[in-house]
Amino acid sequence: MFLLQVRIGVDLLLGYLILVMDTLAFWLPLFLLFLSALVGALIKRRSCDHCLKRFSGNKVLLPIGTKDWICGKLEVFAQGLEIISPEKNQIPCGFVNSRIIPSKEVSEISLLIRQAPEPDTRAGVEWRKEREMLLNPTLRIRLKRFTLNSYNMLRDSFGQALKTIIGTVSKETRLGKAKGADGRFHEMQSNLTGMVPNAWEPILEKYRGKLVAIERMSESEEIYESGILDDYSDKYLLLRDVNLIDPAIKNALGILGGSTDLCYDVLYSRTQTLLRYSVKSQSMQD
Repeated sequence: MFLLQVRIGVDLLLGYLILVMDTLAFWLPLFLLFLSALVGALIKRRSCDHCLKRFSGNKVLLPIGTKDWICGKLEVFAQGLEIISPEKNQIPCGFVNSRIIPSKEVSEISLLIRQAPEPDTRAGVEWRKEREMLLNPTLRIRLKRFTLNSYNMLRDSFGQALKTIIGTVSKETRLGKAKGADGRFHEMQSNLTGMVPNAWEPILEKYRGKLVAIERMSESEEIYESGILDDYSDKYLLLRDVNLIDPAIKNALGILGGSTDLCYDVLYSRTQTLLRYSVKSQSMQD
């Protein structure tokens, strides 16, 4: 009698385990697909260019078209920019509070200019500290940069390893049988490897914190402007203390306000700008 009861108990336990496994085999792939889509959406929402994010929250000046300029507080989003302007510009349907620039138009912007804060303000003190750390980086900053560059050198290897892990997980959970699973996990892999900035270029890394000169085309001639190379990405070059010599830009700087003797940081689009020279010293021009 006792053995019969044990046998019945074992059969019930096995039946329960089979039911649980069948349930997991059905729901786990769906859960993983949902999780991969959620992770991808969250990453995309935060995947802004790291150089562009350095200007977020600051007052900037940028060209629109060939002759127009707009100025205002910059807000950076994954799929575009917003320029919040205190000026009450009017359009036929009302007064404008901000201008929204979609990603397609962002790629056409040649540069963004940020004026350094007044030196006797808290923002001015922070600005000087950032500049000093750029010129004389601490050991912690050097190690952080070295780690980032090491990751980017081995980026492809990390991507292949992650792809293998994801492929193994999908097979073990029978996820490969779910429709669209391969595409979802490939997208998640791309998003995960894309979280870290991937623009590592030895020659640009060499001249971070040093004087360089960029070359770009204005309406009628080549323009050369010098400054301290702060950072770079695959889309932008960020220079500090830029010697702006383009007459069109100098005429528009008054829109930013502030003292005329303040420095300017410039974010140059790499589609329209080349880092051409290393420079021994800046020659200021009026």
